[in-house]
Amino acid sequence: MLRTASTYKADELFVLMPSDERLVRDLLMFKRTEKYIKQNISVTQQEAVKRILNDKGFQNREREARLRQQVQTLIGKSKLLIGGADVEVANEDPQTRIIRGFHELISRAYPNLRMLRGVSYTENDISNCLNRTDDGLFGNDATALAESEQEVLAFIQSNNRGGVRTTLKSLLEKFERKPYGWYYAAILCTVANLCARGKVEVRLDGNILEDSELERALRNTHGHGNVVLEPQIEFTASQVRALKSFYEDFFDSPPRSSEAKALGKEAGEAFQDMYHDLDRRIAQVDQYPFLNALKPALETLKEVAGKPYTWHLTELGKQEDQLLDLKEDVIDPIRKFMGGSQKDIYNQARSFLQSQEPNFIYMPGDEIEQIRTILNDPNCYKGNRIQQLKGQLDSLQEHIDEKVQQTRAQAETSLKTMQERMQSMDEYQSLPEPRQDELNKPFRDLIDYIAQERLIAVIKDRTRYFEEEGYQKLLGKMVALANQKSAPAADPDQPPGGQSEDQNDGGPHKVKESAADYVHTRNLRVAFDKAWLADEGDVDRYLNALREALLVEVQQGRKVQI
Repeated sequence: MLRTASTYKADELFVLMPSDERLVRDLLMFKRTEKYIKQNISVTQQEAVKRILNDKGFQNREREARLRQQVQTLIGKSKLLIGGADVEVANEDPQTRIIRGFHELISRAYPNLRMLRGVSYTENDISNCLNRTDDGLFGNDATALAESEQEVLAFIQSNNRGGVRTTLKSLLEKFERKPYGWYYAAILCTVANLCARGKVEVRLDGNILEDSELERALRNTHGHGNVVLEPQIEFTASQVRALKSFYEDFFDSPPRSSEAKALGKEAGEAFQDMYHDLDRRIAQVDQYPFLNALKPALETLKEVAGKPYTWHLTELGKQEDQLLDLKEDVIDPIRKFMGGSQKDIYNQARSFLQSQEPNFIYMPGDEIEQIRTILNDPNCYKGNRIQQLKGQLDSLQEHIDEKVQQTRAQAETSLKTMQERMQSMDEYQSLPEPRQDELNKPFRDLIDYIAQERLIAVIKDRTRYFEEEGYQKLLGKMVALANQKSAPAADPDQPPGGQSEDQNDGGPHKVKESAADYVHTRNLRVAFDKAWLADEGDVDRYLNALREALLVEVQQGRKVQI
């Protein structure tokens, strides 16, 4: 039966072979013989009949081979029609003609299949497509979309304008049918490319999906009905320029991205990085109290860093002045302080106050309080406060050094005076040189110790202790050594005075005189009723009282150390 051109369908391939009456007769004979043999071969019991049927079956198989050969020949000469139009195929090989015919049928039935440009996609390519922006293949700019991407984006935008929700499932159904005929992996990779270019947002339960979550949603076939595709919000060029300008001013470097979505995400990540950096710094607030000034900035940055990228493009401008003021007044000065020499000066001042605290009671003036005021000032990181601190610190250190040197000189003078008095005594001069050196050694050791000591109170205390205790013991030892030298030979097992060697603090001939035999003038109790001497009469009366106190000590057999 012949058809008119209007009855041919565009999605059907017609193969019109040349007419051949013998082919039809042979086909009918082949089918009748095949049917007859099948019906009778199993019921007959006669060998002769079975043999005849077998012969007919063999002949029928030969007929089938001839038919196949004849059909191939006719197909090689046949006409191929799609939609009533001829398909030009020069090759006469029947298989090749049919394959090319079907290729032509596919191209005509699915005209939009060419939009894929022959690219072969697999599900494994989804991840590569999503990561193209990170890899820089799009240059962080929305380059010209491929035709397939334009088609998918147009479908999503059309549904959005009409108030129709576009799910991933409905998108797959749309583009798997005519006139597209796209395969599953190609559709998903096209959607992934649109996401990477910032043209489409993917939501699941109202939440925007990004990165690994987005890839999992695209691959999960069971959840495609809940995955919603929406066109990316279009941002104006002025919004993008404004965010770029703010980014450069606030973060002191130009953004890497130029496309709106990527730029918004980069701004959010930069805010997050700054928040973490300042949060690490404020952990040192015990050492640097002024870091408390970062708390309001941290709260603001935490809030801003948690915003979606769209907020940075549309709403950030409302807080731009506040953020820039925070950066100028707090963030930048503190970062500069903590990363430069000012921090070293601050640490030096704090350490100096801790180490020199015992010396401060000997220092006149208010330099110490001024330094403490600056260190405790919550705004010390601003202006030239630290430069002032450096000058005050150097001045205080110089004054303390002078006071320490003065105290050392006074101590050394006092020690040398005591040493000279000891050396002028007959007992000292009667001793041999080794014993004299033994008596002089405590003076040398104490002078060396004082030369290394930086605390005024320690220098004074060690000097006073030597004057009141050590010097008395040393004089007692000197007298004992002198007496030992002038006394007759004693029991070698018994040291002079009945004292054992471990009771003395001298050399190999250690001796000790009772501490009660000596008293320092500082420890005398002088009976006087005034706190100071105001006139000559006071002086006379004090000297009389002192004379009486001295006589009491001497009459009791004690030696008075002056």
